[in-house]
Amino acid sequence: MILDVYEAVTSRRAVRGFIDRPVPREVLERVLSAAAWAPSGSNLQPWHVYVLTGRPLGELKELAGGRVTARDPWD
Repeated sequence: MILDVYEAVTSRRAVRGFIDRPVPREVLERVLSAAAWAPSGSNLQPWHVYVLTGRPLGELKELAGGRVTARDPWD
């Protein structure tokens, strides 16, 4: 399925509700493999991807939630 630009822009949405179910590793690998083909300015490819599960994910959620609650800037 190929979207034209207008359809891609107008059908876009932000999701703020998530289900508490792990994403299968195969799905993550496929999505990240596709994302590697996305263009970047001057082909710099400045992204880094970290996949967290279990305790490290819980700790990050707590830290991020505390900063949001305190309205602490992300610098």
